[in-house]
Amino acid sequence: MRTAAVVLLLFCTACTSGPPGWVTRREVPDYPKEKYIIGIGSGPSLKVAQAGAREDIAGQIRVKVNRTFEARWKETEEKLREEVEGIISSSVSMTLKGVETVEQWYDERNGRYYVLAVLSRSSACLDALGRLRDAESKAEEYFSYGIEARRKGDLGGALENLLKAKRSLLDAEGAKGIAQVVCPQVRLRAEEAFRELEGGKALSLAQVEDEIREVRRALEGASLDEWTVALGYTLAEGAQGKKVMVGAFTYRETGVSGEFGRYLTRALSSALSQAGISLLKKDPEHRGAWLSGKYWESGDEVVVYAELEGPGGEVTSLQRSIAKDKVPYELRPTLAEEMEPLMGEGGHGLKLALWTDKGRKPSYQEGEQMVAFLKADRDCYVQLIYHDAEGRDFLIFPNRFRRDNFIKAGKVYQIPGPGDRFRFTVSPPFGTEVLKAFASTDPIPTPRGRFVGGGLLLMSGPTRDIVEELKRKIQTSAGWAEASCPVNTMPAK
Repeated sequence: MRTAAVVLLLFCTACTSGPPGWVTRREVPDYPKEKYIIGIGSGPSLKVAQAGAREDIAGQIRVKVNRTFEARWKETEEKLREEVEGIISSSVSMTLKGVETVEQWYDERNGRYYVLAVLSRSSACLDALGRLRDAESKAEEYFSYGIEARRKGDLGGALENLLKAKRSLLDAEGAKGIAQVVCPQVRLRAEEAFRELEGGKALSLAQVEDEIREVRRALEGASLDEWTVALGYTLAEGAQGKKVMVGAFTYRETGVSGEFGRYLTRALSSALSQAGISLLKKDPEHRGAWLSGKYWESGDEVVVYAELEGPGGEVTSLQRSIAKDKVPYELRPTLAEEMEPLMGEGGHGLKLALWTDKGRKPSYQEGEQMVAFLKADRDCYVQLIYHDAEGRDFLIFPNRFRRDNFIKAGKVYQIPGPGDRFRFTVSPPFGTEVLKAFASTDPIPTPRGRFVGGGLLLMSGPTRDIVEELKRKIQTSAGWAEASCPVNTMPAK
């Protein structure tokens, strides 16, 4: 009986003990507010609760930084304000590296975890001031390089370094915003006094922006190569932190690339690389940014539209013009009209996605191997056609090595797959080619033609007739679809 009473007493004590004080109050004597920023998080798992505590701290910092930001940047142009806001967000994330979990509690009754996390103001202050000094120093250095490059007539180099100076100053603004929140006022005043002793006027974003505008204005009268380098560096600004897959630039809405389109692919790849952007040779899972675009004539100018599509579908676009007499390349692709029937998209009762290991508008060099990817929202049968630069049409899937062309809904299919005994290797002739997919919920009859090397079927008849015949066959089914990928091929460097 005594044992039972002891057990009951322990149980009741646990029931009435309640949560620790920090769960219901933000006052924690061991972590005074003048020395720490306190965050409290809760959730069904410890991981969720920890994330909540970190976000609590981040939110407090963000609110205070935004207040100082509004006061200091009220009169700034909108585009620059947005850039500074973006940098402040990343700066808050960097500051959170110093967050520590100091206590946790589990509420058995409600099945929730509670976490107390703290950020030391002194540590965060040291980190922010260190990042501020480092960023300002880099900005001065890049700005000096940019001015010197411009003096020597190297406009591409000038733009590269001026944009780096701007990026460093934006980083400095982010660090400064954090410092104003986490550092004691006496420390901030001491920092300002130290800078005054060092002498010299601090470099400003407005000053750098003015120089960038001047260089871009000068580039309007530059050669095609200089103009393209400048375009590449501008695109690099939007690609910061991402690896980039460079695809094709096609003429108008044709999906077909000409000489100028191939030049843009090569030149922009080089410019992005010079700007410090890592280039991807393949990106079938779309983990990086895909760069592609189009171009067209407009009066005495050639307009280039470039688009960076991020992994989450977010798109950054840019449009620039250059005098037509500065473009020594053929603009209109010779096969544009012939390829028009191949560029159709859409269907009825079925959705089909088609892409390659280099994106939806890929560019391949001689000797590289192309891999296609397919995904449909219903079980269906698929045929893949490849239209080459000589105007020939091949049925490349199904083929003698992989006859089963049935695909299941929602599953990604790779062609050729790792175990297949065939490869699609890029070889002459080069130019704009098209990868075309037809899908139907009913089996698709094999087109007319003859088998050639590699187990592929060379299809008979003009491209337009082939496409129209296939569409007639699949449109009788309950669900059908077509999809296209323009493929730009070129000789190896």
